[in-house]
Amino acid sequence: MKATVFSHSNIIGTTDLIIGDASMGSAYGTFTPNEFYFKHIQKHVWDFWKTTNPDYDKWYALRLNVQLENGYYLFPAGGYTIDDSPDLPNGQKRIDIAGLNSHIFNDFFNENPTDCFLIDPWETINIGQKLAYEDELSKEFGLTTVNKSLLRFLQPDKEKVSLISLTYSALCKNSPNDDVLFSVTRTDLIKEKFVIIHLTWSGIQELNGFPRTRYFKTFDDFKRIRMIPDNKDWEE
Repeated sequence: MKATVFSHSNIIGTTDLIIGDASMGSAYGTFTPNEFYFKHIQKHVWDFWKTTNPDYDKWYALRLNVQLENGYYLFPAGGYTIDDSPDLPNGQKRIDIAGLNSHIFNDFFNENPTDCFLIDPWETINIGQKLAYEDELSKEFGLTTVNKSLLRFLQPDKEKVSLISLTYSALCKNSPNDDVLFSVTRTDLIKEKFVIIHLTWSGIQELNGFPRTRYFKTFDDFKRIRMIPDNKDWEE
């Protein structure tokens, strides 16, 4: 499965992923870096690997994202690593991804990997939109900084899963009403893997049940409960 690798909004290379251990949610592939990687990212990769006690804050600050060719952004619970040796700065490199949702292997590693995973009015988002949605959500939940590429927040509302720390990643949007679907992980006490959030774009922490949320256990649940009905309304 071909994919593009980003650090913040910058493309740093490409990869062609294959399944590693599906039961562990792992995939890997040869990483083909571009000039931006060599100029701005490579040293950070070397620094991360040169110690037995890696600085994960600096690593997460790279805000890595991987977007499949069909527009789907991966959101691995175990994160990303890039194998790149300073002894062979121009040698072959590899990217490893751990903790992927199982539906990715079932839905995308197939005969038609470029098939879009969405139907109207839901649509894919570009990397700039993805980062903007995540940054805005961090503000509306009272965070002052972007923590990693996996953002944490506490849900004060009982209906929004009280006092559970979540991490999330923007995935796609509903064009007419600006609902955004986020992938969710690291949820020890709940099984939901996706959530629709209607951002207010206030730029400040929201109270009294805002922003509005709706959780789904699986991507298939999201398709059945929201995406397919939205498509029927869209076409009528």
